[in-house]
Amino acid sequence: MVDASLVFDAVVAVSIAAGAVFAIAELRLMARDRRTQLLVGMVLQVSSPEMSENYRKVMFQEFKNRKEAEEKCGYVALDTISTYYTGIGTLIRRRLVDADLAFDFMWIYPVWEHLKPWLVESPIRYGPIEWWQDLEYAAELDRAYKEKRASELLKRRAREKRSA
Repeated sequence: MVDASLVFDAVVAVSIAAGAVFAIAELRLMARDRRTQLLVGMVLQVSSPEMSENYRKVMFQEFKNRKEAEEKCGYVALDTISTYYTGIGTLIRRRLVDADLAFDFMWIYPVWEHLKPWLVESPIRYGPIEWWQDLEYAAELDRAYKEKRASELLKRRAREKRSA
């Protein structure tokens, strides 16, 4: 005969294991939702009127160095855009947002390339580390991601032409 306490202990053990699996699944879902909320917030922020105005001031001007950039764009616009995109780079580097999803929504590499003359002359350094290193990091990943996506698109279109 089976002891009732053994059956009860087995049921309790299975219930605890099932509860743990459920809790882990819920935590993963919550983390994914939080990452999605972060990205949506980033997209909403970058499309706000203030950010759009600063982006336009910065990205539609040509400059060769820090002084010329500040004369043409203004320090506030340059700082706003560079800080925002550096923050995105930090989130990407720390894997708090999905990099590929961020790259689908934003063009980080062109911002880095455009701001580089202003940023590299930045007096803000912490030893050998520049404050904008995460922007540079994300920009390189964005460039590689966009090149890969473009290559895949060209291959797909070539296959479609051959099959048509």
